Amino acid sequence: MKNSRWIMQGKVVYKEGFSVIGIAKNGEYQKENLLKQILKEKEMISSSKEPHMVTGICMAPKKENYFYIAGTEVADTACIPNGMSVHTFPSFTYLQFKHRGPITSLGSTYNSIWNEWLPNSPYSMIEGPALEIVNTAIHSNLYSDTYEMDIYIPIKLGQ
Repeated sequence: MKNSRWIMQGKVVYKEGFSVIGIAKNGEYQKENLLKQILKEKEMISSSKEPHMVTGICMAPKKENYFYIAGTEVADTACIPNGMSVHTFPSFTYLQFKHRGPITSLGSTYNSIWNEWLPNSPYSMIEGPALEIVNTAIHSNLYSDTYEMDIYIPIKLGQ
């Protein structure tokens, strides 16, 4: 494909239902700010399954004013830090892609997934949470050319 910053090899994965504690807001332009904020505050979440992993969740990813959550998957939801909230999601089948490059180039990765990869695949995107998962032990600089995140698009077989 045209953009060498991402790998367009959609891999089908099944993810069991999960809960995330984090910071959530409406608005297309909240993602970058929320990711920066959760990187500073994720240590406050005592029940993280993997404290170095940050999960961003887009609800509904193709709409202008979507709901975005930046947080970490948790083992239990009993202790929610002040200013954060808990969100629980059911099991889904996803197509997993890898984004490489600064977060500012993430839009072009999504456009390629939606406009090039999906229309030429046997899958359809369905309503559900799109996930962005980052290993912050390796990738904590959102603006680095070596920044990586896994993108998960909820899908079904067929158009």
